[in-house]
Amino acid sequence: MGGTAYHQTITSQLNDYLSEKKLASHNIPGLKDIIEESKVSVKMQSIRWDNSGNETEASSELAMSIGLIFTFLIYAFIFSYGGMVMSGVLEEKTNRIIEVMVSSVKPFDLMMGKLIGIGLVGLTQFGLWGILIVGFTFVGTTFTGMEGIANIAGLLASSNIIVLCIYFVLFFIGGYLMYASLFAAIGAMVNSQEDTQQYMMPITILILFAFYAGFYSAQNPDGPLAFWASIIPLTSPIVMMTRLPYGVPWWELLLSIGLLIITVVLVIKLAAKIYRVGILMYGKKPSFKEIAKWLKY
Repeated sequence: MGGTAYHQTITSQLNDYLSEKKLASHNIPGLKDIIEESKVSVKMQSIRWDNSGNETEASSELAMSIGLIFTFLIYAFIFSYGGMVMSGVLEEKTNRIIEVMVSSVKPFDLMMGKLIGIGLVGLTQFGLWGILIVGFTFVGTTFTGMEGIANIAGLLASSNIIVLCIYFVLFFIGGYLMYASLFAAIGAMVNSQEDTQQYMMPITILILFAFYAGFYSAQNPDGPLAFWASIIPLTSPIVMMTRLPYGVPWWELLLSIGLLIITVVLVIKLAAKIYRVGILMYGKKPSFKEIAKWLKY
C-alpha cells in the first residue's frame, strides 16, 4: 500500500476528473472558463480618521499584532518581575537581614524601594528592547530600498506607535505596582518558597484570565468582555493594551486609568500593612483570619 502522499495524489486526480465530467454533463459551451472568470478576489483596506478629519491608511493586522505583543509583554513581565520582588522579600526574611534593615528604614519605605527599583529595571529593559527592534527593522528594510522603509514608517505612524508606547508604560507601571505589591506581601507572609503556592493561586488565576481575555479581545475589541476587562483594574493593564491599537474612546481610557490609579493606591496600602507585620513573623504560615487582623493594625 502507498503512503499518505500517494493517496492524496490519487484522490486529487479523481476529484479533478469527476469535476470535469460533472461540468460536461451540463452541455454548456465554455462553462469551465465562465466559472474561472467569475472568481474574484477582494482586498479590504482599513482607513482611519484623525481628529482633524484626515484619512490615513491603517492595517488591522498590524493593530492586532501590536496589541498582542504589548499584552504578552505586560503579562510576562508582571509575572517575572513580581516573582523577583517576592523572592527578594522572602530571601531577606529567611536570612534575617530584614531585621537589621527595619531598624533604620520604615517597612513601607523598604517595600516601595524594592518595588520601584525592580520596576525601573523592567522599564530599562523595555527601552533597550525597543531600540534594538527599531534598529533591526530599519536595517532589514534597507534591502528593500527607501520605499520599504517609508511603508513601514507610514504603517507605524497610522497606528500611533508613540502614543501606544506611552500608554504601555503607564499601564505597565500600574499593573506592575498593583501585582508586585501583592507579591511582596506574600513573600513577607511565608517562610519558604513552598508556602507561597497557597497564596499565589488566586493571583495566578486572575492574571491568566486577563491574559486569555486579552487574546480574545484582539478578535472582538468592542465586545462586552473586552470592554469590562479593560475597565476593571485587576485586568485592565493587560486587556486595554489589546484594544488601544484599534482606537478607544477617551472616556473609557480615562475611566480605566483613573480606576487603576485608585486601585494601585489601595492595594499598596493594604500590602504595606501585611508586609510590616509579616516580615517579622516566623513559624507557621498565617491563616486568612490572621491576615485580616494584620490589616486592622
